[in-house]
Amino acid sequence: MMNRTEAAFTPESVTEILRREGLRITCNRRGILQALFKSGRPMSLQEIQSAASSHEGAHPDYATVFRMILLMEKLHLVHKVNLQRSCSYYEISDPRKHYDHLICRSCGSVVLIDIPCPIGDAEKRIAQQYGFRDLSHSLEFFGVCATCP
Repeated sequence: MMNRTEAAFTPESVTEILRREGLRITCNRRGILQALFKSGRPMSLQEIQSAASSHEGAHPDYATVFRMILLMEKLHLVHKVNLQRSCSYYEISDPRKHYDHLICRSCGSVVLIDIPCPIGDAEKRIAQQYGFRDLSHSLEFFGVCATCP
C-alpha cells in the first residue's frame, strides 16, 4: 500500500481517504472536491460553495462546505492560506508540493511561487534545534504586481 506522499493526489484518491474516514461521498461533497482541485488558487468558503454548485447536481449549503473543509484540514488535505483578508482562504494540499504565495496588495491577485521553498533548510534546522517534528510553515509575500500601477 502506498502512503499519501507516494500516491497520485487526485479527486479520486482524496475521495478514498474520506471514505476511509467514514464519510459518505455525496454529490455536494464531490462538487466541493472538484472546486478545490480545479481552482488552482486559494478560495474562501463562499467561493468554494459557488464553484461547487457548477458541478453537475451539486448545491452545497454553506454549513456543508464549512464542515467538509474543517474535516479536510484536519486530515491535511487542504490548508488555510493567510491572505490578510477578512475571511479564511483554503487550497488543496498535495503532500508532494509546497505552497508559498505572492499576494498583490493592490488587485488581490494570488500567485503560487513555483520554485523550491526558500526556507526549507531553515525549517529543518529550526525543527532540530527546538525538538519539533512534522514542522510546516506558510510563507506569503505581499507587494504590488507588475500589472498594477
